[in-house]
Amino acid sequence: MINNFKETRSFTTKIGLCKSLSELHWYADEDPHTFFPRCYYLVDEADRQAFTDDFRMTAARNILKWVLRNNGKTLQGEDVIPSQREKEENTAMCRSVANRRDHGDAVTVTEDVIEAALLACKMHLDILENKDIDNDLEPVSAAVAANWETFLCSYYQIIHHGAHIQNSEKYVEHCRSVLRKLEPVTPQLDIDGERNIWIIKPGAKARGQDIHCNDCLEDILDLVENNPALTMNMLWVAQKYIERPLLVHGTKVDLRQHFLITDWNPLTIWFYKDSFLRFSTRRFTLESLDTSIHLCNNSVQRNLSIARNCHPDVPGDKMWHSDRFKEYLRTIGKEHVWDSVIIPGMKKALIHAMQVSQGQSDYRKNSFDIFGADFMFGEDFQPWLLEINLKPDLFKYTAAMEKLVPFMYEDLLRVLIDHKNDPNCDVGAFELIYKKKEYDLRAESKYTEIWFVAETVDG
Repeated sequence: MINNFKETRSFTTKIGLCKSLSELHWYADEDPHTFFPRCYYLVDEADRQAFTDDFRMTAARNILKWVLRNNGKTLQGEDVIPSQREKEENTAMCRSVANRRDHGDAVTVTEDVIEAALLACKMHLDILENKDIDNDLEPVSAAVAANWETFLCSYYQIIHHGAHIQNSEKYVEHCRSVLRKLEPVTPQLDIDGERNIWIIKPGAKARGQDIHCNDCLEDILDLVENNPALTMNMLWVAQKYIERPLLVHGTKVDLRQHFLITDWNPLTIWFYKDSFLRFSTRRFTLESLDTSIHLCNNSVQRNLSIARNCHPDVPGDKMWHSDRFKEYLRTIGKEHVWDSVIIPGMKKALIHAMQVSQGQSDYRKNSFDIFGADFMFGEDFQPWLLEINLKPDLFKYTAAMEKLVPFMYEDLLRVLIDHKNDPNCDVGAFELIYKKKEYDLRAESKYTEIWFVAETVDG
């Protein structure tokens, strides 16, 4: 038995996962945008245009959100009393951030920016409601192409520099109505936030290397269009940043979830029930886009000390075992979400990611491999798959890892050896979550053949 597969780049690289999940509609009646933040391959011209269109449309939706928030309203309709976190975020939204493109001092912007945002959102809504199979934003961009540059300039003034929009109060109900219609067909509306932040990643690197956050379309495109040599080596992808994440003690966290593949035909997936949470060393804020705040990768955080303004319960080794996280959920009255939201959501994401990768992975019997999937959570505890790592770090350098790793190795042997001889044996914390009886090719499962017959017509 061999402990690796030859070819897994279709899901263990950022570009591979991005491309693979875009094909999910051939394998399952699921929208990847319900569990995987929107992602684009910036080196590809068509994908780069799709990203540009998405950035613009996200900016348009954000203007509608701004109108509600600035007038003390919520999407649900009631007046809102902002929390301390929201007050801090609102203050941050009104400040110019260092290292950002200068779009000028704060000014008053005319209500035309709201009218333009409403027009773009309504056109996009028509596309979504008509169930356009490509969900193509190009018609929206074409309709307002001459105005996008002006619109984004106003958008940056409002969101980055605290500009005010004239007469915004008279658009509250109209903006709310459009956002409510967008909500059921735009699954990432809530986690998008208002800043239009995207995380830019090299498509085939790991451990947080060369990753950075940016909220300016021109800066992101400049990386690709004016640095061809860099682009050729990096294969950049842009993924929508989760601006409204679940915070633990005011700090951003992500979760490393291990899973095991013991066969590709039939596809056989084992899910490990224990996991660990990774903490940032800085209090969460959108005022700064520094990676020490926004990336929880151990390679990024390992050599950083916990910031003095962090909550005293943020662990010194920046990790929690999942048992500790479940205790925390109990203290905030959310113990039920682990079994009802988090675990089912992670299983669904992993199953779909493996379904789309099955035909692209090197098929070889008597092989296995264990992978580490990284998830973040929205404020509603819904898990969002970020990436899947080949050969995840399993060194026992924290208390959480010391508790998890030895047992996982022992349980791994139970699955690989004992279960092969006795399907009813104890496999520890591993759970078989998917085993397909047959390997159905894409054409067999989703394509319907259509035959066209040409005949001559008399007369």
